[in-house]
Amino acid sequence: MILDRRTLLAGGLALAARPAWAVRVAQGLFVTEPARPLPDIDIRDNQNQPAGVSTWKGKPTLVNLWASWCLPCVAELPALDRLKPIIEPEGLRVVALCLDRSGAVGAVNTYARLGIKNLAVSVDYRRQAGESFGAAVLPTTLLLDSQGREVARFVGGAAWDGPESLALLRALIAGKPVTADMAPPLVRPTSNP
Repeated sequence: MILDRRTLLAGGLALAARPAWAVRVAQGLFVTEPARPLPDIDIRDNQNQPAGVSTWKGKPTLVNLWASWCLPCVAELPALDRLKPIIEPEGLRVVALCLDRSGAVGAVNTYARLGIKNLAVSVDYRRQAGESFGAAVLPTTLLLDSQGREVARFVGGAAWDGPESLALLRALIAGKPVTADMAPPLVRPTSNP
């Protein structure tokens, strides 16, 4: 379907007239077929050491893109923190990648406020991850195979420490296909970050 200029302009004006809160984004688990590699961008830990895509290869990885100002992001961080000591011994790496402009300071302060103890601080200092990884909204969680290729993504905040999530992640660890019906439930923010 080819859109003419008038149709494109009318559609753009209709979207622009909607308030930002009225724009809906599909949430849930989306399988990436075929699996695709992620671009290797500069991601650092809070000691300024490399902590990016090249360091994630070798075992399946969950990469959560979040920011301290994002209510659903903050709502799911405690579940990710509880998940990490359960699932990492089974062979899945858990990475929470902060996209805040304040860098590690924003991540450390959010972790302290929420009592996060297990997640390491990883920061996208150049703020490229959202665009480079194709994340239109936050939170977005990428599920990577052991070769560092995206096999699925979850858009929205998820209950990562529940039984549905554990079944999904154990399938990823075992190298089994991930399907959309394996989606964990969404979490709803209950308070301001």
